[in-house]
Amino acid sequence: MRPTLIAVAAALAAASAQARAEGRPAYHLYRAPSQAHPRAASTMEYFGGPVIGTVKVEVVFWGKNVAKPTVNGIAPFLKSLADSTFADLLSQYATNLTGVNGHKGTNQKIKRGTLLGHVQITPKNTSLTVSDAAIGSEIVHQITIGKLPRQSPNTLYMIYFPADITITLDGSTSCVAFGGYHEATPGNPAKNNIFYGVMPDCGGGFVEQTIVTSHEFAEAVTDPIPTPGSNPAYPQAWNTSDGFEIGDLCEGLDATLTSGKTAYTVQEVFDKKTNACATGNYTSP
Repeated sequence: MRPTLIAVAAALAAASAQARAEGRPAYHLYRAPSQAHPRAASTMEYFGGPVIGTVKVEVVFWGKNVAKPTVNGIAPFLKSLADSTFADLLSQYATNLTGVNGHKGTNQKIKRGTLLGHVQITPKNTSLTVSDAAIGSEIVHQITIGKLPRQSPNTLYMIYFPADITITLDGSTSCVAFGGYHEATPGNPAKNNIFYGVMPDCGGGFVEQTIVTSHEFAEAVTDPIPTPGSNPAYPQAWNTSDGFEIGDLCEGLDATLTSGKTAYTVQEVFDKKTNACATGNYTSP
C-alpha cells in the first residue's frame, strides 16, 4: 500500500454516497491508495463515442509553484508513455464497430502518440480553490492568448497543480475525494472539444504523479468524453456496463515503464483481449 492519501478512503466512499443521496451524479475518479485495489472481473463495452487516435500531449503547469520533481520529470515521462508498449496496449480499443447501444462507431484506430511540449501558464484565475468549470475556462483563455497550442481531436492537455490549489468537481474535493480525473469541454462530441486531465498535488511525490498520470492518460485516450454515473451511454466510448473505465478496474496494480536508463512507475489498465488487468511491464520507445 502506498502511504499517501490514506485518509481519503472513508471520505471518498462518503462523498459518493452523499452524491447519490442528493441526486448528483457519481464520478469515477482516481481513488485513494487505501482503496486502490482491482475491481471484480468485468467486460469493456463500446458505447459509440470517439477515442483519441494519435494523442498529442501538452503538459501544463498551473502557475509557478508546481513541485519541482513534477516540473522536471513529468514531460519526459509523458513523452515516453505516449510512445511505448503501454500505448500499444490501448490499440485494442479501436472504434470500427457498432456500439452495444446500436450507435455507429467513429471508425478510429489508436496509435502511439507524441509530446507536443510543456508550458507554465500564469492563470487568469488566481483563486486557491478552482472548480472544474474554471479549469475548462482557463484552458480556453490560455489557448486564445496563444500560451497553449490550439486544440485538435488528438490534443490532450495534462494539467499539474501546486499543493496549495484545491480543485472541486460537482461537490467533490481534490485530495479529500479524488486524486485525479479527466474531462472534456464541451461535454458532447464537437470539432472544438478540449480534452484534459487534472492532476492535483496531494503530497504523494513524483511516483504518485506518474501512477495517476498513466491512469488518466489511458482513460482519456479510450474515453475522452466521460459521463458521470453508473449507466454509460453515448458519447462515452469504452466503459463497463456500470460505468467504469479501463484504469478504474486496475487501481493498485503497478508496473514499470523503462525508457533508456530511467524506470517509471505506472498503473496497469484493463486488457480487453484477456478480460483482465494487464500484467506486464513496458518499454519506450
